[in-house]
Amino acid sequence: MEAYLLLGLALLLLIAIFIYWLYRIIKLLKKGYKRAFTLNLTLFLFLSLFIMWELRILPFSLTNDFKNKTEQLTGKKFWSWNNYRFDELGIRGEGYTLEIYNLSSEIANYFKNPGEDFFQKFPLGQIASVKWQKTPVKQEDQEVLMFVTPTYAGWDKEIIDKQSFIREIANKPGSYYSFKKGSTDFYLISPEKKIILWINHNM
Repeated sequence: MEAYLLLGLALLLLIAIFIYWLYRIIKLLKKGYKRAFTLNLTLFLFLSLFIMWELRILPFSLTNDFKNKTEQLTGKKFWSWNNYRFDELGIRGEGYTLEIYNLSSEIANYFKNPGEDFFQKFPLGQIASVKWQKTPVKQEDQEVLMFVTPTYAGWDKEIIDKQSFIREIANKPGSYYSFKKGSTDFYLISPEKKIILWINHNM
């Protein structure tokens, strides 16, 4: 909890610094210091974009970040476009994240019949403790599936519908799932729906 509190305070301090900096940039413009204004504005924009990229606020940053994980996840590196993200952080350090990415037709077709290495070697050990399994989710793994698709009070209809959608895919043939327990990570690939998704549920 202390780590998340410190992180929150650091973020608030950073926002305050940037607001003050922007105020100073506007004052430079009003005073006619065009060179100093241009230099400060350029640096301000560069740092703002860099921070938003690192915090995965910019949509394309999500896509790029996930692309860098695909080879470790599946043995094949590919682009997949983020089409949904839900992120909720609790006050005690617990949290829930759901990210859904679209697959191209070519990649979706590839996963309709992946090679044996896909099931025997991937995901790599640091990402998941259970290698790719064919759906429907096995009986002994149903507890994990229910844990990563909860319904909490205050959640809107969209995220609740997504949870039902995920459970439906996971309990029908034709897809693949993998997971890591602890701070639970759950992965699901559906060639039919042309999606790959990642869930992290930590509580």
